[in-house]
Parts: sequence; C-alpha cells; structure tokens
Amino acid sequence: MGMPVLALKGIDKRFGGIHALRNVDFSLEEGEVHALLGENGAGKSTLIKILTGVHHRDGGQMLLNGTDVRIENPLDARKKGIAAIYQELSLIESLTVAENIFLGHEPATSFLGTIRRSELFEASSDYLRTFGIQLDPRETVSELGMGQKRIIEIIKALSIQAKVLLLDEPTTGMSQAEIETLFEIMDDLKKKKVNMIYISHHLDEVFRVCDRATVLRDGENAGTFQVAKLDVETLVQAMLGRSLKEEFPPRKGTPSREVLLEAREFQAEGMVEPVDFHLHRGEILGITGIIGSGKSELALGLFGASRTQKGALLLEGKHVQLPSPSRAKKMGISFVPEDRKAQGLFLRLPVRHNLNVAHLEPCETLGFLSGKKMQSRALRTGRQLKVVPLDPAMPAQNLSGGNQQKVVIGKWLGNSPRIFILDEPTRGIDIGAKTEIYALVNSLADSGASVLILSSEFREMASVCDRVLVMRKGTFIAELEREGATTKKIMTLALGG
Repeated sequence: MGMPVLALKGIDKRFGGIHALRNVDFSLEEGEVHALLGENGAGKSTLIKILTGVHHRDGGQMLLNGTDVRIENPLDARKKGIAAIYQELSLIESLTVAENIFLGHEPATSFLGTIRRSELFEASSDYLRTFGIQLDPRETVSELGMGQKRIIEIIKALSIQAKVLLLDEPTTGMSQAEIETLFEIMDDLKKKKVNMIYISHHLDEVFRVCDRATVLRDGENAGTFQVAKLDVETLVQAMLGRSLKEEFPPRKGTPSREVLLEAREFQAEGMVEPVDFHLHRGEILGITGIIGSGKSELALGLFGASRTQKGALLLEGKHVQLPSPSRAKKMGISFVPEDRKAQGLFLRLPVRHNLNVAHLEPCETLGFLSGKKMQSRALRTGRQLKVVPLDPAMPAQNLSGGNQQKVVIGKWLGNSPRIFILDEPTRGIDIGAKTEIYALVNSLADSGASVLILSSEFREMASVCDRVLVMRKGTFIAELEREGATTKKIMTLALGG
C-alpha cells in the first residue's frame, strides 16, 4: 500500500473529566470504504467532529496526503476536501436540487456576483448523469424522497471536490431499493478513487460495502480488520468487549387473552386508510412495513398527537377520545417517537429534566420543583436503564444515540403506563444498546404492560414480537403469529410479494 490519503495518529481528546479519545489511530487508503464502528459512546462522533473541525484535538497528528494539518472549523474542512453527510440532512427544502448542490459556491459573474443559472443547472445535470440519477435539477428538494435527498447530499459534497467523504448512518429513513441505489453509487465512487469513512449500526451494510473496519471501544482502538476476512461474531466481540450470545433476549411471559386496546375503522390525520386491530394485555405487538407505509402516522394518532378523523378507540372495552397527548398520558398511554432529537428530548436541558418531564408531581415540594428529588429520581431511573455516562446534570444532547433513546423511554417509567407505543425504538443505536432495549421491552410486557412496536426492521419484528401486523400503503395486509413471523415472510409481504 502507498501513503494513506488520511492518517490519524495518537488522537487524544478530553471533555472536562471525561477522556473521550485515548491515543486513537485511523487511516484511509485511496479508493477505500473504511467502516468506523463501536457502541454508542465509544468515541466515533468525537473523532468525526475532530476530522470536520467541530472539535480540536488535544493531542496526536492528522495527516492529509502525508502533510500534517489542523482543521480549524467545518469550513476549513471543506476547503481541505473533507465533507460529512450526517443522519440529519443539511439540505434547504425550499431550494431546487441544483441550488442545493452548489450552495455556497454557485457559478457567478465576478463583477456583480449574479448567479449564472443556466450554468448552475447544466453543471448539476452533469453530476446527476454521472451517477445515473434520473432527477430534474430544477425540482424543489421538498418534493424528493429520503433516498433521493441522501444522494443529493453526496453529490453536493462531490461538487466541492471532496476527497474524503464521511457517511454517518447514511441509510437512515431509506427504503431497501434506495439503499441498493446508494451502494451502487458508492461502488462507482470507489472506482473514481473517492475515499469514504462509513459509520453504521447495520453490520450487514458493513459487509456489503466496506473494505476495512476499525472498531472503537471506550475511546480507544479495539482493532482494525479486513472485512473480507471478518465474521460478525469477531466484530461484535471487538465492539462490546464480550460475546453477544443473545441479541434478542428470550421472552419469559405470555400475553393475556384480555384485549386492552382496540381500534375500529380508526383513522387519524395523515393516515391513508382506516385500520382495525387489537392489542392484548401483556402483549408485544409489532406493526411493520417499509418507510412510508403509514406506521408513524398511526402512532401519532393513537397518542392523540394527530386529530382523529373517523372510527373509534376502545380502552378496556370502553370508548375513549384522545384529543391530545396529555389526554393519552392520563389514560395510561406513553409514546416514544421516531425522531428522538426533534420530538422526544429537550436536548439542551439536563438529563434529570428529561427523565422527569413526563411525571413531575413526585418532584414537587410545596408546589415547587425540588432539584434534590429530580436528581434522586433521575439517578434511580438512569441506573435501571444503564444510561452511560450517568450524569443527571449533563445536557441530553451530549449523550450518545443509544443513551438518548434510553432517556426517552425512561421518562415514562415513573407513570407506570398501561400501553407503550414505540416508533422505531432502535433506529440509529448500536447492537449492545438494542439488546438492552429488547430486554426492557420484555420486562415491561412481563409486568403486564402492553407494548406496540412500530418498526421497519423486519428481523427485529420476527425476533421480539408476539404477533406482527404487516402494513402496506396505509392498510394492514397480513397478521402473523410469532411462529410464522419469519424475517423472510415479513419482508416478502411488506415489499408487495
């Protein structure tokens, strides 16, 4: 091998008393896709932020094509040919495809700074054609699907002549067909000697597109592997520091025959069709389908976050109205939304506020919130859910994705809800945190609560749920009992087979 395009040597970073990175090494060869893996909190995000100039390293070297460099800020990273594509899109929805691709470096006349629009659209068309993307550069981005938006993000990065692409969970929110298109583009980029760092919690994606994989654990290197010579067990062992014998912990209890919640011709705003279903006490019921099948719209309606348009909901056989989330909460219904950052957390507030926000009464003294009580309850819930690091004063935005998700779930535990609605509960979290959430779901159901999981992870549905309803185009097309709910069967039905 020749000189690496990028080499990080002995990178060190501290945040106060937390040693986030310790003597970390990482390299990227020309034309390589190199996976950066590890549990949530392992140090991946910190390393990426150092690469993109969001954070400055405390020690170590960064070499670009053999030259020692320091990235001062994200703009400096772009100038040096490093571009990041994050889970959260950075596109401006109201602008066209072409305007987004060349945002900040539009072709313009030197005298007046007027954008040469014909040149803008022509150059965008060239990029789109290069990657076989059938899109009109004049189309507004808000009209595109998630997969198309992700591809526009990549082309946007390439338009600044980026030589290092950082792809952070790039398949989030994409259908299987869109994911395959993305992988084909990545294969083409490798041939064009574009160098990529790939971060994902989906290990099957790592084996599909990556050449090497570097694992971080507790802020340190836990190994670098040739993917072609690697197996899942070795990779998981490196990530966790232990063997993961049971990704899906066994369910001890069984559902009651008693129907706790029933929907009859129920339809809320955003839903395409009315639906009928029932949920037993102590049952883990899965509702699955591809992105856009209508799962999230149903979840919002069941929690009173979307107005009911028709039909009825029965709780313990009695008709109920859910005009608002506060009413749903009083009825014993809790909700973990699909987007934890936008809908589930107060990111800038401390962990203790987030863990207590749904049940503040026990934290009051003479009508005032008691910091001491909030601290005590947050510590108790945090220990129960194994939140790491367990610092109730830390802003929620500083936690890793998996620990943020634990906090979103944990805020409901003090209410002892009868029904937990979990929308994509393991999206964007690592395999260790997933296993802990599956164990929590089992314990909730075993204690008599009913759990409704809405997920596009077909393997998750087959392994966790007592019963699975498959949704397509807004309506249920199949009901599978646990014994018949295989991953292959669910996928076939969801994709229209």
